[in-house]
Amino acid sequence: MTPVGRWWSDLSRAERFDVSLRWPLYALIVVEPLLALLLLLSAAEPAGLRMIGFLVLAVAHAVVGLLLLRAGIAAYLGGAPLSRRMVALGAGLGVLGVLVSPDRALGLAVMGGALTLALTPVVWLSALFGLVVVGAGLVGLLGGDVAGGFSYLYGVALLTFTCRISVWMLKLGWEIDKSREVSAQLAVAQERLRFARDLHDALGRNLSLVAVQSELAARLAERGDASAADQMLDVRRIAHESLREMRAVVGGYRATDLGTELAGAQSVLRSAGITCRVIGDGSTLPPATQTALAWVVLEATTNVLRHSQATTCKIELEADKEAVVLRVSNDGVGQASTAEGTGLVGLRERLAGVAGTLTVDMPSGWFVLQARLPGVA
Repeated sequence: MTPVGRWWSDLSRAERFDVSLRWPLYALIVVEPLLALLLLLSAAEPAGLRMIGFLVLAVAHAVVGLLLLRAGIAAYLGGAPLSRRMVALGAGLGVLGVLVSPDRALGLAVMGGALTLALTPVVWLSALFGLVVVGAGLVGLLGGDVAGGFSYLYGVALLTFTCRISVWMLKLGWEIDKSREVSAQLAVAQERLRFARDLHDALGRNLSLVAVQSELAARLAERGDASAADQMLDVRRIAHESLREMRAVVGGYRATDLGTELAGAQSVLRSAGITCRVIGDGSTLPPATQTALAWVVLEATTNVLRHSQATTCKIELEADKEAVVLRVSNDGVGQASTAEGTGLVGLRERLAGVAGTLTVDMPSGWFVLQARLPGVA
């Protein structure tokens, strides 16, 4: 993959959308020096200091216009307001460019159009329309050609409209990306709250009872009461019951049937804006196999949400007499490495308990997590 390809693959969806909308607008500003050069080449008189000065001013004006457009887009997206000094600098360079231009009407068309385009993101629509109309009138007046004024009006109006729509779509794209991130965080937070609630309901009462009976046993022991031993035996019994209940809660947290887990993963991923497709049915698999694979789906879904920029996720389940294979693939590998976190290490240990294996592969920008368990007779 080329450096540009790697750079592009490492961008998030919102960043790619940003680049695809923002850079064409920058390119329109960069065209200004090229138009100035064409104007000089088409001039009847030979290039002199005045024409060279116009070209230099056009280059400087394009640089300032590019900075103005970049700052204007940032302001439109909620950043710092546009600098008035920079606006004044752009306007000053534009006036100088018109004054030294060999054709003032064309010079005004080039300089004025570029400056209007650069200010499009931060100017009110009514004021923007006024700028375009005034610019068209001046071009027609300086050139003595009404058709030239209408050409300016049509061309600049089309460019500013395109720019305004582009920055609006850019803002909308970032807002959608932020809402998807919030949805994913809420889904994870809700799952944590549910587990905390179940754990509290199962252990809260028993732990309180252990504390009370332990204190009672201590007081009985201080008085030499033989019943203190019976109280401590009750504490031990409650502790064992609490341990069993805790295991039941932790096991039941994700020891549901695999079909429910797959449906939950698909719902969570879709709420985060990730297209998810599930292929296969695990309802006929043994409970132990379903539980192990449910943990695989949980870990894979968590990794997609936290560590990738995926747009597509595919979960495939294949089962026959030789093996049961669960494969979770996503296209958000980005800068992911082959290093494994504690989640995958723990998952591999869990699968080893049921004679299963776990492999990780990254073919052509995809991240593939595959669990393989013994087949079902």
